[in-house]
Amino acid sequence: MLTEIPGQRTPVFRAGDGPPLVWFHGLYGVEFDIPVISRLAEQHTVYAPLAPGFSDLADLEELRDIHELAFHYDDLFSALQLDHVPMAGHSFGAMIAAELAAHVPSRASRLVLLSPLGLWSDAHPVADLFGLPQAEVPRLLYADPAYVAPPRTETDIETTLSLVRGMTTVARFLWPIPDRGLSRRLRRIACPTLIVHGAEDRFVPAAYADDFARLLPDARTQIVPSAGHMLTVEARDAAVEAIVHFVSPSLAGRSTR
Repeated sequence: MLTEIPGQRTPVFRAGDGPPLVWFHGLYGVEFDIPVISRLAEQHTVYAPLAPGFSDLADLEELRDIHELAFHYDDLFSALQLDHVPMAGHSFGAMIAAELAAHVPSRASRLVLLSPLGLWSDAHPVADLFGLPQAEVPRLLYADPAYVAPPRTETDIETTLSLVRGMTTVARFLWPIPDRGLSRRLRRIACPTLIVHGAEDRFVPAAYADDFARLLPDARTQIVPSAGHMLTVEARDAAVEAIVHFVSPSLAGRSTR
């Protein structure tokens, strides 16, 4: 269900019934993450905002840097009357969740970062996703090259335009170096944090899980074997179970299918 928020242009998808959980989508937008959102919605009321720029690139004109992006989400949380709630995100969305929790620590009660972007290390650099031909992107994002991301047909013009808008937004905040100071702000995150990473991530190497953990005051890591960057596709069961177990231990083990 799409929720319209008075005074906000940001579309927010809402599903489920239960304690609140905010989902920050990855590289391909909210619709691509619906399978994960639906699973989480079996036990939570899931709020999944669409990142600025994914629907209308004009949204980016009002967001000059990562700080304004974080405060955009802070304003959205105020409109939704959400405070001290669990947050989870994947890839680009995990970076946004971390930035919000660092800028406004009271917003997050627990934080789950799946394949998070946002840091940089010369020892294991993040791959240049934007310099690759589109046909080579799945090789970078998936451990199993049989996967195609995102699923679409060549004639689906709207889907293609949506992808272009989304990747323009991602590039705005990640290229050429994804660390816009997050490494200096992670110490501000006050809540327990779980970093979940695919062992075979070719886009953001698994070593970044330890990099995040070292910079966070209260963090643990979980490495998923035989999975690449797209944990939400290749290791959906493991990703959902990790989120539910960490943010609501009393709900872990119940049906998430």
